[in-house]
Amino acid sequence: MMNMQTHDLTALPIFCELNEEAAASICKSLITLNFSPGQNILVEGKSIQALWIILEGHCEVSRSCHVNEKRTLARLEPGDVFGEMSFVRTAPHSASIKAVTDVTVCCYQRSDFLELLAAQPKAAWQVTSKIADILAERLRRMDTWVCDIMDRPADDDGNGSGENQDRRNEWESFRSAVYTNWNF
Repeated sequence: MMNMQTHDLTALPIFCELNEEAAASICKSLITLNFSPGQNILVEGKSIQALWIILEGHCEVSRSCHVNEKRTLARLEPGDVFGEMSFVRTAPHSASIKAVTDVTVCCYQRSDFLELLAAQPKAAWQVTSKIADILAERLRRMDTWVCDIMDRPADDDGNGSGENQDRRNEWESFRSAVYTNWNF
């Protein structure tokens, strides 16, 4: 799949609403890359302003939590997108992405997206809207997970240590920091 065709591109959920002209424009600027199992694609803390779409293979998303400790956050498969937070906002990657199997991805650079924005604002809006959908769904899943944790009884950990109460207190601190003074 070295030269992606417009029908291949519009089959991907993030590009499914694009018209033929916009899809052709994006196809011209896509870079297709291959990675071997165990190879890093993105590294937490670095910054590559690009949107990555998995065409073939599986990846693992991980993040550093403590000194020398990484946590697996998610597994990605064909059609999944990553790098979207650094794509829309100049910031370092919040997690690392590593190939679990042989992986083929296409990479869409932010600079190419800005050219699309200037030439075809509707198409750029459609891509941005799909990115917002992806981020909103991830946030919705996180909200559900947090509610599940908060709904557990404080002594649910079974060992009487109050670990769940400690997690609830930690969540309350986090919540007040994240959801207070939202200014848009």
